[in-house]
Amino acid sequence: MNPAARSALIQAAGAENFSDGQEDRLLYSYDATGKSYPPEAVVRGVEVEQIARVLAAASQHRVPVVPRGAGSGQSGGSLPVDGGLVLNLAGMDRILKVDPADHVAVVQPGVITADLQRAAEARGLFYPPDPASVEFCTVGGNAAENSGGLRAVKYGVTRDYVLALQAVLPDGRVLRTGRSTMKTVVGYDLTRLLVGSEGTLAVMTELTLRLLPKPEAKATVSALFHELETAAQAVQAVLMSGITPAALEFIDSQSLGAVNAHAGLGLPPEAEAMVLIDVDGAPEVVAGQARRLARVLEEGGGRQVRLALDPAEAAELWRARRSMGPAMYNLAPNKLNEDVVVPLGRLAQAIRAIHAIGQRRGVLIPTFGHAGDGNLHVNVMYDASDPEQNRQAHQAVTDVFAQVLKVGGSLSGEHGVGNAKLGYVGAELDPVAMELMRGIKRLFDPAGILNPHKAVPTPDILA
Repeated sequence: MNPAARSALIQAAGAENFSDGQEDRLLYSYDATGKSYPPEAVVRGVEVEQIARVLAAASQHRVPVVPRGAGSGQSGGSLPVDGGLVLNLAGMDRILKVDPADHVAVVQPGVITADLQRAAEARGLFYPPDPASVEFCTVGGNAAENSGGLRAVKYGVTRDYVLALQAVLPDGRVLRTGRSTMKTVVGYDLTRLLVGSEGTLAVMTELTLRLLPKPEAKATVSALFHELETAAQAVQAVLMSGITPAALEFIDSQSLGAVNAHAGLGLPPEAEAMVLIDVDGAPEVVAGQARRLARVLEEGGGRQVRLALDPAEAAELWRARRSMGPAMYNLAPNKLNEDVVVPLGRLAQAIRAIHAIGQRRGVLIPTFGHAGDGNLHVNVMYDASDPEQNRQAHQAVTDVFAQVLKVGGSLSGEHGVGNAKLGYVGAELDPVAMELMRGIKRLFDPAGILNPHKAVPTPDILA
C-alpha cells in the first residue's frame, strides 16, 4: 500500500481503528477454508459514516476492500486474495430493535446469528435461518452468502428474511433498500440483489429482518436404511406426505461410519443411510405429524424408526448429524468441504456417482446434507502431505462439480462461490447472465475494489 493511500485510510478510519501490524494482518488472513492471504491493513468498522469515508478513500486510491464478519465462511469469501484492506465488521454487533408488533428485528452486521435467535425467542418470535456455524457466524456474513441451514426445507434461506438494508457503496454513498413491511413491489428489488452478492457490490451496515411466531413444539423422527435408493425414495415419500418438515436430513454410509467411530453411537455397519426429520408447530399437531412421518419411513423400508417428542430424546437422535464435522477427521487428516445441490429426484444417483468418483480417485467422499432441498455437503477426505493424494482429491472436486452439473444441479447451495469456486462459475451460468452480472458489478463498483475475485469473474474491471 502506497503512503498516500495509507494516510488517507488512516484519516478516514481513525488511527485507533487502523492497523497494519503483522499480528493483525495474520489474524485476518484466513477463514474456515484454512487458506491464508495476509491483507496489507485491517480497519475496524464502527459506524456507517466511518465506513463510507473508508470506502471512498479506498476507491480513490484503488485499494481492494474485503468485508469480513466472523471468518466462518467455507468458500473463501472473506479472503483478501489481492491484499488490500480487510474491513472488520464483527464489532458492529448491536441488536437495535426486536419489534413483536411488526414482527421485525433491526440489527448490525456483526450480530451473532444465535444471539439474534435468542433475542427473538425471548419476545415469542423466531428467526429461522440456522447455518451449522450459528453460534459464531454473523448475520451480515449470512446475508452476504445467503446462508441456509437445516430448516431451509420449510422456512427458506436468509434472503427470505431480509426486508430492508442500509449499505455503503464502494464510492462512499449510503444506500437504503426495501421497507420494514412484509411486502413491497416498488422498483427493482435491490435488497434481494445485495443478499447473496458476497460483499462484491456494497457493504451492509444494517439489516431489517422478518421474524415469525415461535413454534410451540417440536418432534424428531429418525430411521436407518439398508439401501441408499430406498432412503431416497423415503425422502420423496416424506415430501409428498402433505407435511412440510422443519428439517429433513440425509446421511450416507461413509458419514455414518465416521460418526460411529467418533461418537460411539452403536449404529449397525450395514446401514447405508440415515434419514432425520424435525416437525414443529402447535403441540396438538406436532405429535400427530411425527407419528404419521414415522409410519411413512417404516412403510418405505426404514429400520430402527425412532420418534422423540421430548427435547432431550430429540437431541440424542440428532447426535449423529451434529457430530458430523469433527467425525470426518477419523477418515483422513484433511478435508475439502463442498456444498452442491441436485434435483430432488436425483439424490441417490448423485451420491452413488460421488462415491464412484472417490473410488476412482482413491479418496473417501462422505456425503450428507439437507435432503429436503437437495443440498448435499460433499467432503473429500485426503492426506495433504501426500502429493499424489492431494492432486487426486482436488481433481475429485472437479469431477463432483461436473457430475452435479450433468444432472442439472448447482455448484453451491449455501456456502457461496467465494474464491474457491470462481473458476467453475462459467460452467453453470448462462453467458448472457454472466455478462449482465458483470454489468451490475461495473455499475456498483466501477473501480473494482470491493471483494475482488469473488462470486462472479470480472476480469475486465480488475487491474
